[in-house]
Amino acid sequence: MKTYFLIAKRFLFPRNSFRSNTINFISFIGLFIGASSIVLSVSVLNGFQNILQTETKKLYGDYLIEDLNNLNSTNYSQDLDFDNINTSIFLEDEFLIVAQNKQHIIEFKSVSNKSLNEFYELNLKENLKFLSEDEIIIGKSLANRLNLEVGDNVQLISKDLKLNSFSLPEIYSFKIANIFSNRILKADDFLVFGVNKEIFKKNNVSIELNGNISEIKNQPFSLLSWKDRNRQLFEATEIEKKITFFTLLLIILVASFNLCSSIMQISSQKIRDLAVFSSIGMKKNDIKKIFIIYSYLIGISALCGGIIFALLLILLQNNFSIIKLSSEFYLVDTLPMQIYPADIIWLLVGSILLIGIFASIPLRFINNLSPMKIINKQLW
Repeated sequence: MKTYFLIAKRFLFPRNSFRSNTINFISFIGLFIGASSIVLSVSVLNGFQNILQTETKKLYGDYLIEDLNNLNSTNYSQDLDFDNINTSIFLEDEFLIVAQNKQHIIEFKSVSNKSLNEFYELNLKENLKFLSEDEIIIGKSLANRLNLEVGDNVQLISKDLKLNSFSLPEIYSFKIANIFSNRILKADDFLVFGVNKEIFKKNNVSIELNGNISEIKNQPFSLLSWKDRNRQLFEATEIEKKITFFTLLLIILVASFNLCSSIMQISSQKIRDLAVFSSIGMKKNDIKKIFIIYSYLIGISALCGGIIFALLLILLQNNFSIIKLSSEFYLVDTLPMQIYPADIIWLLVGSILLIGIFASIPLRFINNLSPMKIINKQLW
């Protein structure tokens, strides 16, 4: 095997052969660019996915228990036997918000002042203070839509109206105490926080939790995770990541095809050497091993080089924030990048399989190798 490796290495670095070196370099650079492109692209998608996950948990926590109508809200922690888990009990319903002759459907989420300060992580315009019953916190997009500022007054109208000739809609007046932003989920266009519970017609109590669910003892209720509550959004990001990965894998496919051409050209250039190897007793399978080793010397070195190059760029970006973004549109001011070992493993496995498949194609040429005919042809 050592002999095969040395011969393959000699084919890879031939002396005084500009053409062979050029062919090898083109094969190498194609795989190098393909590997680095995949790692960099997937790392960016992972980075934004992590931000999406973080921003989701800021508003919704890790898990949700819905509609605890049979639960006494004042003793919920005893009934559910929570231990070392941060919780937020809340009521939520749809209302129509009206201000300055404009209106919009919103989700009003009534929580405690403690939850606002300790459970939810809101990106607020001003420092959070204790909310009174007639104060609310609205989103930045909603404030822009209705031309509202902190201190303005709005009205909420319940959507559960049963109008007849003798009834009028119930209107509740509130003052805007603060404004939060969450552009990734667009929650700041419809979500409103408050502490008033008197305006709810239905007492549908729900609980959001932060912590390890294994610590919940004797849990009689089903849990919805933050991902379950935004399933369509996160499934779309996963599909986008997979499509990007397999699309960029086409670069590896093209580079592998180029490697196939390189093997054919190198074998044509080294035809006399191959005939000599065969004439001195080297079997055709042994000659094939030389080219397989040659293929993987180029392939694995290019893949590892491309991955290491991409990892260095990711390290530089995460530590020195070289690529800047507009926080107004992306919520972050630098390009987020994150790569996982599983992504690199999938890249290596897929690429090595492609290289192996394409490297085996030109080896059929060796089956037709006739050493005596080639040597006689060279002599004459």
